[in-house]
Amino acid sequence: MQQILPVWRDLTNTRKAVVIGAAVAIFLAVLGMSRLVTQPHMTLLYSGLDTAAAGEVIQSLQQKGIPFDVQGTSVLVPATARDQLRLTLASEGLPASSGQGYELLDTLSGFGTTSQMFDAAYLRAKEGELARTIVASPDVASARVHIATGSDNPFRRDLAPSASVHVSARSGTISRSQVQAIRHLVASAVAGLAPEAVALIDAQAGLVSDDGDTMIASRDKDRTDQLRDRVLRLVEARVGRGNAVVEVSIDSITDTESITERRFDPDSRFVISSDSEERSDQS
Repeated sequence: MQQILPVWRDLTNTRKAVVIGAAVAIFLAVLGMSRLVTQPHMTLLYSGLDTAAAGEVIQSLQQKGIPFDVQGTSVLVPATARDQLRLTLASEGLPASSGQGYELLDTLSGFGTTSQMFDAAYLRAKEGELARTIVASPDVASARVHIATGSDNPFRRDLAPSASVHVSARSGTISRSQVQAIRHLVASAVAGLAPEAVALIDAQAGLVSDDGDTMIASRDKDRTDQLRDRVLRLVEARVGRGNAVVEVSIDSITDTESITERRFDPDSRFVISSDSEERSDQS
């Protein structure tokens, strides 16, 4: 220490500042590395959960004293405990599905359960199972299924069953192939239901029909956004950014017309018929 003090006094103020800054930097680096080593590595536990299911998972983690981190719709936990937590939460029925399926029938007992109650519970269970199957697609975020059997009026036998499906895609709108697949899935699960009797509603495009209305609505939305952005840039260049609001609406007319015309001009000459003959001789 006695040897360091003379050296420290001989240093200029600039060198003293450099030494102090280097010492502080080394101290902060060591502190950061120690915290990085002691902090557990966080990895993804669940992603894309709805609000209710994510809240139940977080509540269970808090009761277990497990550290977690929430980033948007993703729940992160320490990597060393992820697999065990998934098994433990699965045994507790978490994350809970947005819709209940055939487990609704487990709550029914033989006493006090009428046929109407059982039919209603069975219909709800089938709707929940169909919604689960639809959500199993990686392109579908959520789905709700409603089935009308048409058997409420026993005096009318001409009532055919129908169904409606509300679907929210993870990005954009659902494709035409997915629309057909969902309709045939629901129709195949309900006796006497035709695919044409299944109404499919997209969360962004609205009612979807077989003639490609979803693609038309998506294309109109893209054109609307492009036109609004262009007009907004022109207006903001005049009044300043953030001082203008622009709304644009586009209605597309998809009607087509085909015209076939046959014209006969008596003054013109044209060939009514022609014959061609070809001969080949070889000697």
